Amino acid sequence: DFSRVREYLLAGQAKHWRQLIVSTKFTDPNIVSTFKRHAVSVEGMMKVSQRVLTVDDAALSEVLVPTLKQVFQRIPCTSFSTQGEDRLVYFEKHLLPQIQRTTTHTMIFVPSYFEFISLRNLLLQKELIFVSVTEYARVSEVSRGRARFLQGRKPLLLYTGRAHYYNRHVIKGVQHLIMYGLPEHPEFYSEIVNMIGNNDNDTAMNSCLTLFSPYEAHALERICGKSNCQRMLQKGKDKKSTFIFIS
Repeated sequence: DFSRVREYLLAGQAKHWRQLIVSTKFTDPNIVSTFKRHAVSVEGMMKVSQRVLTVDDAALSEVLVPTLKQVFQRIPCTSFSTQGEDRLVYFEKHLLPQIQRTTTHTMIFVPSYFEFISLRNLLLQKELIFVSVTEYARVSEVSRGRARFLQGRKPLLLYTGRAHYYNRHVIKGVQHLIMYGLPEHPEFYSEIVNMIGNNDNDTAMNSCLTLFSPYEAHALERICGKSNCQRMLQKGKDKKSTFIFIS
């Protein structure tokens, strides 16, 4: 019976009278933005989140590599939409020259596959020797690449976040780790950093560098804790952009 259809539905006002529920494991800026865009009910909106993370609850406390200096570097970003380009420019300008000089058993963790494509194209353009472990690679390719990286025949390895999500690879031979971005799942940080301990070398010779932008506050809080996150995101002329944690 068409007469039973309410007038506000015909007027396209259903979005103001519906109930929208979004459930997620952790807070993500994309999910928050989507919720704010579509949750336009006349009754308003409410967000319930987990308790504030302390340093003891953060992923940093799960790192088991002794005396490892974990360096967090805040990269300058002009806007949220350009942070991918700004990250690539920072990597090419500040990190790539050092990698070209002293590349040996270095793994670069890339959370996003799109960022992996940009980074891979840059390394190909600079003619660097590397191997990739992605979610789309065949098992034989992954096994062959990991073996060559462990033996030192391939000094550089790119590892994507989705490959770790689906397969939980434990890469051996990692001496230097560069996190191109923060992983969404906080447990990924400790799992990947602990791979540095899977070799017989002196941990004092190892290194761990993580890049983050001011727009990754949610992921940074899950890894470093809220108090550290607030301190690391402070901007100003006299504010530092490099932070060191020792496990």
